[in-house]
Amino acid sequence: MSNFTKPLRQSLIGEIWDFTGPGYRKAKKRFTRQSWSIDKHIVLTGATSGLGLSAAKSLAVAGANLTLVVRDPARGQALQQECESLGASSCQVLIADLALLADTRRVIDALVAQNRPVDVLINNAGALFNSRAETAEGIEQSTSLLLLSPVILMQGLKPLLQAAGSARVVNVVSGGMYTQRLSMSWLRSGFAHRYDGPAVYAQAKRALSIVTQEWHEEWAKHGVFINTMHPGWADTPGVQSALPTFRRITQWILRSPEEGADTIAWMAADDDLEGVSGCLFLDRQARRYYLNKKSQERPTDRRALLSFVSEFVSN
Repeated sequence: MSNFTKPLRQSLIGEIWDFTGPGYRKAKKRFTRQSWSIDKHIVLTGATSGLGLSAAKSLAVAGANLTLVVRDPARGQALQQECESLGASSCQVLIADLALLADTRRVIDALVAQNRPVDVLINNAGALFNSRAETAEGIEQSTSLLLLSPVILMQGLKPLLQAAGSARVVNVVSGGMYTQRLSMSWLRSGFAHRYDGPAVYAQAKRALSIVTQEWHEEWAKHGVFINTMHPGWADTPGVQSALPTFRRITQWILRSPEEGADTIAWMAADDDLEGVSGCLFLDRQARRYYLNKKSQERPTDRRALLSFVSEFVSN
């Protein structure tokens, strides 16, 4: 096992301190490479702000062939032009609201119609909602956007990933999931009568990490290697709007979006990740999926999650 794929073992305080800006700067001292030159087709969701924007720019500078999935056509067009000016070999933009599974499937249909292998899929699109709402399709919005959409994208693009020969999926999760033990009730409904936006967000990210753990061995047999990453505490527009109190308290130690997104670009581009699957990364180093046993789900909930996800994947 490579050094960077062996999860770090340290104190809980040390693990959480690594989420910070100083934690990133400490980790950066061991990075062996700061930039890449790549010729890969990379599909990146949620690319117009925060982590996604930083990742898109880094990959453009590296010369990647980008497909950016965004909600806002005007911002998407501006980003397309910027990525091309930064050095992207090619850049196309697909417009979709990934909280809607019909839009997610339209993205799949568009890419399948192009019949172009996908070397890397980065499931980054996300938002933290402080009040409960259902999508037009009747699904709790956090669950739809943060769990079901990435899973459906993975499954729908699997033939294009396999066609690449050796492909990668990067699922962006959250350090907040360490606080949560999987609850299928929360995923299904968001607990309508006592909604807790950050907790439901973390539940969905925990669920996505579990799906990654469950799927990665089978997918690796077909040349598709699935991993997760979390960005630590980054000062993104999402944090600024959805978690103003948290930001006010921690602003002095938050990392920049570029620091939070560094591992996304590394996981997409670095040759050292060839064949690595099933890991959770922070700052280019594997981390534990659980910091204590209290956050580890019951086997029955794990099976229920996979059954729940399969209902949507098969539709």
